[in-house]
Order: sequence, then C-alpha cells, then structure tokens
Amino acid sequence: MREKGGALSLHVRTELGRPGAERGAARGDVVVIIDALRASTTIAAALRSGAERVIPVLTVEEASAYLSDPGYRVAGERGGARLPQFHYGNSPTQIWAHRHEIAGLALVLTTSNGTRCIDAAQGGAAALLVGSTVNASAVARTAFRLARRHGRDIALVAAGLDGDPAAEDTFSQRVIARRLAALGALRTAPLPIVKETDSLDVFLGSRSAARLVQLGYAEDVRFCAQVDVWDTVPIHREGSFHLATDE
Repeated sequence: MREKGGALSLHVRTELGRPGAERGAARGDVVVIIDALRASTTIAAALRSGAERVIPVLTVEEASAYLSDPGYRVAGERGGARLPQFHYGNSPTQIWAHRHEIAGLALVLTTSNGTRCIDAAQGGAAALLVGSTVNASAVARTAFRLARRHGRDIALVAAGLDGDPAAEDTFSQRVIARRLAALGALRTAPLPIVKETDSLDVFLGSRSAARLVQLGYAEDVRFCAQVDVWDTVPIHREGSFHLATDE
C-alpha cells in the first residue's frame, strides 16, 4: 500500500509462475494463485463439496503417503493426466461428481503447476488464496478485504504452463483485476481490456485445453471457463486450504 493524497492506496500487481509467487510472498502481499485449468477450480470444488480441507503437496510420493488413510482422498495429475493410483484426477467435475465420497474428509492434491506456485507463496504472503473465473468476484472481494486489513498490496499470480504464460490464466487474472479495480484497488500498470463473454473461446483455444481435450477432459475445460458461478474462496492456513469467511 502507498500513500495517495493522505490516504492509503491498495495496488494490484500481476505476476507469473513460481518466480512471481515468490516475489509476491517476499513483498508480503495478499497472493492469489490462478491456475484456471485446473487446480484453482479443483480446490474450490473440493471445499464446496464439503471437504474438511485441501492439502496441496509438491510430489507424487508425498501425496501417495495418504492413500492408505481412510480420512483422506488423493487427487492429482502430471501432464494433465490422472495419476493411476490416485482416487481422482485434478478434475473439478470429477470431484463434484464424487462429492458424497469427499464430504467430511481431507483432499490431498498435487499438480504440475498450481501446487508449485502455492508452495512458493507460503511463508511470506500476508494471505494466500486461490481463484479463477469461476469465483472471480468472490475472490476479489476477499483479497481486497484482507489487503486492507493487513495494509498490503495484492499479487495476482498466473500459474502458467510449464513456466510460460497460459491464455486461460492471463484471462482469469485480468477478470479478477477488473473486479479489484471496481472495488477501488489501483493497478501498477494499465488494466488490459478483457471481454468476459469470450471466456469459453479463450479457454478452449488455449494450449492447456488442447492437452486436456485430448486426454478426455473437455467437460473440465467448459466447467472451468464459467464466470462468477461460485462464491467459494479457498484460503491457506497451516498447510491446508479452508473456506474463507467474512470474519
């Protein structure tokens, strides 16, 4: 936050990948990790399904350690493909379809990009959230409220694909930035124009979607391209994501 005309002004930065998450955490920002296809939506889907919490882990080995415990369900992917020994893939539609199995339990999740960015932001961020188009307004309101409470700026981190920008993450980043601007947050650079009605076309036309459709996850792509269908906001506390509240 900076002084502007005698008042504190809240700024929003856009970042990319693990290095961007590290920069946001080092500044002590409120960090929002945006992995639109699909970790952000999968985490929100699990919590909306009644999961007690979602535990992001970096490696397949870490996640596999939970498979024998009946109090956990394990989800994950590498290269978009479900890991065969796990209960679920990194699939919000699969999680939602099996919500009766997940309710009351903890979900362990490992992914190719999103959970790596989450790991990079832990420890230094004033608060750590995940968001995408599906909860754009809700995550913007929560990030704005927390940033004002802590006297910090906001970093919107697009997870990207294998270290490069991903069209769906950049699109989601811009949608959330527009919501923050409407709440009174300032941008450190001009706000790019984004046409939200193009969401499905952007998602389906992305490199990530091409891979997922080939693997049989076209339904996930369409699901994740929705805008403002949920008010669910995952917030990170003590190693897990929980539902954020208005407290």
